[in-house]
Amino acid sequence: MTVSIHDGVLIAYSVSFLENELLLDIQTVVDETVTVTFRNYLAHNFSYVMAGSIIFDIEEVELKSFFVENRKLFDTYKLYAWPIWEYEETNELEHYFQENSYKCYVISASLGLTGYVFAKSLTIKRK
Repeated sequence: MTVSIHDGVLIAYSVSFLENELLLDIQTVVDETVTVTFRNYLAHNFSYVMAGSIIFDIEEVELKSFFVENRKLFDTYKLYAWPIWEYEETNELEHYFQENSYKCYVISASLGLTGYVFAKSLTIKRK
């Protein structure tokens, strides 16, 4: 049976830089706790982080369209060496992600935490 995180409540999240993983623990609407694991994690950008965040969805988006929509932000982020140390143009960053098989996962919320994660894969497992 497929695990649904739609309208699940975020109960915790953590990042292990040693294991290159970002974990989201979510209490589903059917009272299960599941862990969303982003493996080969590179970076994330979350906004509106708060207790009781209600996750609407997590979807993989096409890198090309993501970078087109967020070009100005990444032009600013490069001043802070984020999400990688060096890139002159956002096109270089996009190319790096494609060459290294990174994906972009966008997290949308009904309430609270939104953002995106750069990682190579995502799994959802019951605890």
